[in-house]
Amino acid sequence: MLSLFKNKLSPSIHNNIGDIGIDFHAHWLPGVDDGCQTIDDSILLLSEFKRLGYKKVYASPHIMGDKYTNTKQDLMERFEIFKSDERVQSLQLELGLIAEYLLDEQFEDKLKANDFLTIGDKHILVETSMNYEFPFVKDYLFELIKLGYKPILAHPERYRYIYNEKNYVEKYEELMFNGIELQLNMFSLIGLYGDTSRKVAEALIENEAYTFVCSDIHLPSQIKYFEAAQKSLFLEKLIKSNKLKNLEFY
Repeated sequence: MLSLFKNKLSPSIHNNIGDIGIDFHAHWLPGVDDGCQTIDDSILLLSEFKRLGYKKVYASPHIMGDKYTNTKQDLMERFEIFKSDERVQSLQLELGLIAEYLLDEQFEDKLKANDFLTIGDKHILVETSMNYEFPFVKDYLFELIKLGYKPILAHPERYRYIYNEKNYVEKYEELMFNGIELQLNMFSLIGLYGDTSRKVAEALIENEAYTFVCSDIHLPSQIKYFEAAQKSLFLEKLIKSNKLKNLEFY
């Protein structure tokens, strides 16, 4: 797939991805979702972040409906067990924990409980359905903001129900106007999620829409995509734009 988009990559570019500093969207806490299933795989991913020069890496396990019914307490306990492993400690990489919340029907109960895994000053990582615009999503976002949270929308370039609109850039700008920040999946820029998502990501970079970029890496087999991302002209532009705020979470 990556060869289809090689015209968007340049052998003369070698982005210093480590300058991003913080990755807060990655699925390396083992056995909690569709990310790493073993501690060995987790260590492989974290070792790559260390090699690239990241200062701190957060796990962001899915919390969604009946599929991943993780709770804050359970994730915190599993995270502490993971950190206590000598092999993890030997990496000497600062680790953190948040969650990636799906804005589904069950999210209303989570709003009532008002007990979220957040990052920084009450920033919360959220995602929606990739294909459908459910009417309750805007209500949930409004309620989160009213409660003092600062939503970060994960991988907006992947939402078909938004980018299929002719004025899709305006749709993203409306979200930003209403207090939602946008987080790019860097691998979108090398075509991992298809040509359309790549083009949308590029357009959003051109419009200075992103304030965060993360990997959303799930498995060791995806480590190779970092090398391709280092050759991305658009990632180079984003890193040098002074728009990124990842380091605020260090």
